[in-house]
Amino acid sequence: DNMGVKIDFLSISNINVNTKEDAILQLVNVLEKADYLADKSLFEQDILERERTLSTYIGHEIGLPHAQSSGVKEPCVVVGKLSKPVKWTEEEEFVQIVFLIAVPRDNQNNLHLKVLSNLARLLMHEDFRTKLSKLDDIATVALLNKSVKEDN
Repeated sequence: DNMGVKIDFLSISNINVNTKEDAILQLVNVLEKADYLADKSLFEQDILERERTLSTYIGHEIGLPHAQSSGVKEPCVVVGKLSKPVKWTEEEEFVQIVFLIAVPRDNQNNLHLKVLSNLARLLMHEDFRTKLSKLDDIATVALLNKSVKEDN
């Protein structure tokens, strides 16, 4: 369908953490508070497992952790802007902006892959990254709602 990506965006700034795991867990908490999760511990397990299998570092101090999980009720992307970068990979690559993508297990048409490729493509543009890092949470969500569309 050409209705665009059916996914909600949330944004949280000034997250103060020291590790990648803590950054991810903080964002999972945000999803839980906003009522996107059916089973928080299951989703935590799925997303950390996915991250251990393959790092989601995409360059430019950006990480895109993602999982399709039965722990998720509604598809959502939560953007976390960290107050200081955390080490994301064994190769000493650091991340300051995290996009955590949560999609229900039974989601049709590979929604998370569409959102991932969409975001990854946008984030290749320096002007988009610059804008993103400067905007407050409300403006960040508005920018993502406008920019992240499904390829028709």
